Amino acid sequence: MEAAALLEWKASLDNRSQSLLSSWVVRSNHCDWIGVGCKMAGRVITHINLKSYGLRGTLSNLNFSSLPHLLSLDLENNSLYGTIPSRIGCLSRLTNLSLSANRLSGSIPPLMGQLSNLKTLELHQNQIGGSIPHEIRFLISLVELSLYSNNLTGTIPTSISNLVNLTTLKLGGNHLSGCIPQEIGMLRSLVHLRLPRNNLAGSIPASIGNLVNLTTLYLWANHLSGSIPGEIGMLRSLIALDLSTNSLMGSIPASIGNLVKLNTLHLFDNHLSGYIPQEVGMLRSLIVLDLSTNSLTGTIPSSIGNLDNLTSLYLHHNRLFGSIIDEVGMLRSLINLSLAMNNLSGSIPASIGNLVNLTTLYLWANHLSGSIPGEIGMLRSLIILDLSINSLTGTIPSSIGNLYNLTSLYLHHNHLSGSIIDEVGMLRSLINLSLATNNLSGSIPASIGNLVNLTILYLDTNYLSESIPEEVGKLRSLIDLELQRNNLTGSIPACIGNLVNLTTLYLFENYLSGSIPGEIGILRSLIHLGLSTNNLTGSIPASIGNMVNLNTLHLCDNRLSGYIPQEVGMLRSLIVLDLSRNSLTGSIPTSIGNLDHLMSLFLDTNYLSESIPEEVGKLRCLVDLELQMNNLTGSIPVSIGHLVNLTILDLSENHLSGSIPGEIGMLRFIFPSTKSANNVKRMTKMFVAIFPKLAMENEYRIQLKTQEYPSHGVKVLAYNINNIKPSFNEDSSKEDQPTTTANSPLAENKAKKKLFQEDDNPTTTFEETQYEKGAKSSELAPIDVLVTTVDLTKEPPLTTANTVLSILAMDYPVDKIACYVSDDGTAMLTFEALAENV
Repeated sequence: MEAAALLEWKASLDNRSQSLLSSWVVRSNHCDWIGVGCKMAGRVITHINLKSYGLRGTLSNLNFSSLPHLLSLDLENNSLYGTIPSRIGCLSRLTNLSLSANRLSGSIPPLMGQLSNLKTLELHQNQIGGSIPHEIRFLISLVELSLYSNNLTGTIPTSISNLVNLTTLKLGGNHLSGCIPQEIGMLRSLVHLRLPRNNLAGSIPASIGNLVNLTTLYLWANHLSGSIPGEIGMLRSLIALDLSTNSLMGSIPASIGNLVKLNTLHLFDNHLSGYIPQEVGMLRSLIVLDLSTNSLTGTIPSSIGNLDNLTSLYLHHNRLFGSIIDEVGMLRSLINLSLAMNNLSGSIPASIGNLVNLTTLYLWANHLSGSIPGEIGMLRSLIILDLSINSLTGTIPSSIGNLYNLTSLYLHHNHLSGSIIDEVGMLRSLINLSLATNNLSGSIPASIGNLVNLTILYLDTNYLSESIPEEVGKLRSLIDLELQRNNLTGSIPACIGNLVNLTTLYLFENYLSGSIPGEIGILRSLIHLGLSTNNLTGSIPASIGNMVNLNTLHLCDNRLSGYIPQEVGMLRSLIVLDLSRNSLTGSIPTSIGNLDHLMSLFLDTNYLSESIPEEVGKLRCLVDLELQMNNLTGSIPVSIGHLVNLTILDLSENHLSGSIPGEIGMLRFIFPSTKSANNVKRMTKMFVAIFPKLAMENEYRIQLKTQEYPSHGVKVLAYNINNIKPSFNEDSSKEDQPTTTANSPLAENKAKKKLFQEDDNPTTTFEETQYEKGAKSSELAPIDVLVTTVDLTKEPPLTTANTVLSILAMDYPVDKIACYVSDDGTAMLTFEALAENV
């Protein structure tokens, strides 16, 4: 009967599994079968151990009722799937059951509660869901219960307190919720209690102090709150305590000093406050102490120097103040020390040089001052040294060259002075070097070329001078090179083309001269290139088109000349292109239309000529288009209306002509350029920045209904040479427009405008074109103008608003001209644009 049950189960498994059980054949001695153990007296099966055999199938065809003598069933680490059959409750003599590390799903069958002789139940690392059945209370012989890494939900049943023989309880890595029951304190035989990575809430029950045999307590990664109970100090057998990543509050209880066998204490990532108790110094067996990411205050207790077995001390991201105590230097076993992100002050103690086993030292983001002690060079095992974001002064000690194993050196954001020492070149294992944002001066040492493993080099924001050394070209592993905001001179070395892995090259805000080397085009991995604000001359090399991964290209504020190369259109990943404030000539290349990811295009303040290419309309992602202060001619292309994401459009101070295309009204999100009329209200700025001549050629004030706004900052814009005409409908009814005669004020006004346009003398004042003089009131007749719009597709809202502003910008007494708008098309943009200044 037993053999037949096993053969039936074998037949239900996949072919590979059946071949693995090749010894299981009819009419053979089943006690000789692989994985089967028998009680020899009666040849009955008592043990099945097929752990890690690679079996694939289900348990649904295993007839458990045919195995009445079974004592142990171990199917751990196979590929069994499906549910655990309820019939498993028939195995009344079973003492050990392990189905762990499979793909079992469904829930734990309540009939498992019939296995009253069970001592070990291992169902961990499956996909079992549902709640822990209350029937588990009947497993009174249970010593080990392991259900971790499943999908269990619900609460921990209080009936678990019946399992008085339990030594190991592992429920971690599930979705259990609710509180840890007080009844857990009745499990006085418990040695290992592991409930991490659940959704447990509430406080840690004080009854946990009853578990005097406990060696391991893991409650990390839950939602526990409240304070750490003082009763935890009664767990004198505890070796590992992890309460991290919860919401625990209050202070660390002084009773924690009773846990003299403790070697691991993790309280990090909570909301603990108050001081670190001096009693922590009584934990002389401690190897790892992690109190990081809390709100602890006060000073580092001097008693911490007693922890001579400590290998890792993490106190970072707290509110600790005072100095780094000299006693830290007594922790000679220390491998990892992190005191970063606190309020520590004073100098780095020289005693830190005693920590000869230290591999990581994090002191960043404090208020440390004074110089870096020379003794730091004694830390020859150091791999990472981070002293950044402090107030350290003095020079970089030459002893730092002794740190042969160093891979990362971060000294940025301090007040270090002097030169970059040649000894830096001895750090041949260095991968990351950041000395940025200091007061370093002198030249970049040639010895830096020895750092052939370097991937990141940040020397920016210092006072470094002289030229970029040719040796930089030896750093072939470099990914990020940032030398911006220094006083570097000379040319960009051609050897920079060797840095084929470079993704970021920032040399902006220096005094670099000469041309951009053609070799820069070899940097095909480059994503960000910033050479702006230098004295670079010559043309933009055509090889720049090879950098097909480039996202940002900043060449502004130089003295570049020549044409914009057509090859710029090959940079199809480009998001920002800034060539502004140079001496570029020629036309805007039509290939620019290929840059379909471009969001910002700055070509302003050059000598670009000819017309704006229609291809600009292909840049559908464009948000900011600034072409002002060039020599562009021709009309505004209608394709500009396709730029539906545009918020800033500045075409001012060019030689553009023709009418404003109606398609401009499709730019519904247009906002003013920040470069052109900073002190005018938003709507006024909007139109002035785009078409300043149209909006206000030489008027002193703009009026909308009864309010007046001084047009500060607009005067200069009135002298641009654009000759854009407002798009009035030539066939509009004459009744809708004020009539003019040869001697009428409007005719006189037009003559004055013509004279004003021909006079580019910036000394002309607005008062010279006003009709009101001093206290004398105007005798001119009031004028009312009606603007009507019906179809918002044929009469775009922007055109309507432009028309209104053009009328109100006429050189006529502001209190004698009024404009009325009838908008039968009810376009919200028209309403909002006009209402903005009412």
